[in-house]
Amino acid sequence: MNLSPCFLTLLICLQTSIAIAAPRYHPEAARLYDAGVRALTHGDQEKAKTNLEKAVALDASIADAHCVLGMIYKGAEEVHAAAEAFQRATVADKNYIEAYCELADIRLIHLGDSAQAIQVLQQAIAMDADHARARTLLGIAYFRDNRTDAAINELQYAIKLDPTLKTARYTLGTALLQKEAWQSAIDTFKKLIEIDPFHAKAYFSLGTTYRRIGEMEAAQKNLQRFEVLSIDQEKLTHLKKFVQRNPSNAEAWYRLGRLQLKRKLWHEATQSLERYVTLAPQETRGYEALGYVQFQRQNYSQAKTMYEKVITYKPNVATYRNSLGGVYLMLEDYPQAIAQYQSAIELQPTEPRLYLNLSKAYELAGAHAEAEKTYKEYERLTSKSKEK
Repeated sequence: MNLSPCFLTLLICLQTSIAIAAPRYHPEAARLYDAGVRALTHGDQEKAKTNLEKAVALDASIADAHCVLGMIYKGAEEVHAAAEAFQRATVADKNYIEAYCELADIRLIHLGDSAQAIQVLQQAIAMDADHARARTLLGIAYFRDNRTDAAINELQYAIKLDPTLKTARYTLGTALLQKEAWQSAIDTFKKLIEIDPFHAKAYFSLGTTYRRIGEMEAAQKNLQRFEVLSIDQEKLTHLKKFVQRNPSNAEAWYRLGRLQLKRKLWHEATQSLERYVTLAPQETRGYEALGYVQFQRQNYSQAKTMYEKVITYKPNVATYRNSLGGVYLMLEDYPQAIAQYQSAIELQPTEPRLYLNLSKAYELAGAHAEAEKTYKEYERLTSKSKEK
């Protein structure tokens, strides 16, 4: 199970809460719970599972222990054990709304029991009517139970609470499509694609909607995008499995990192590319890709380190000098940015964009005359390029 940053944050909060409330629990159970959570944050799932199971055996009232155990079981696809753990968490703490949501998710998504999921979610919403995840899951449950109007109402309310909810938007669009509310479905899928440009199913559903109303050109465009994203997803899945089996294969790590970069999965791309440069430290392409990723993540100091390594191996490539200049610009080190852009121009004197970047650096450094002069050279080269 890969722990998401949000779940890691939850674990830290749970560690804090159990430490504060420890006196009300069995002392050894509290210690085991703490050890389990610490093991999980360090990636030792088996040790975490063992400690947490011992903790709840000693003291079944530790709701957090049941809930974290449920997450471990869920990640290992032990869905029945996960459902039981989440159920026990709700017994230990009748107001534990996240445990209700997790229990409903298991029953709905993994066990296909929409009726039981609805019952659990109605209890959750009775505790907090504005809980966006509970509303989303209830909308999905209603939709699977063929209660389309009720599903639409729940999902619209969930989106009102949290406009970034992708699952809610996708299910809402699908429900609207089923109701033949064509324009509303189109608007919903388009908004989802704005939020997540790599949501393959949204493109498929949008293409399907356009085809249903006879707009074949728009349908074809979106369905083609769906095919491209689906192929990329298959490659991503294959590469992830491949590097798990072959962790010393540098080329596979690079290809995985590049694909993750393409899909703007910055955190995952960083991890893959760092593995690549560890395995192939003499290959500049790894440092170049890492520099780009760190720049996109606004980690400019790390990006600078990566581009400096690239230039150490290949000092005479204008593109690398230009990239390093952009990093220095973001770090507000204008003299260094100017120096890098000047070096890039020496290497590639007919490239207009280099003059534009140098002009920006001069302007930010307060050298207005140099900025104007350089910008005029940018305009001259641009005009010359258009004449060809």
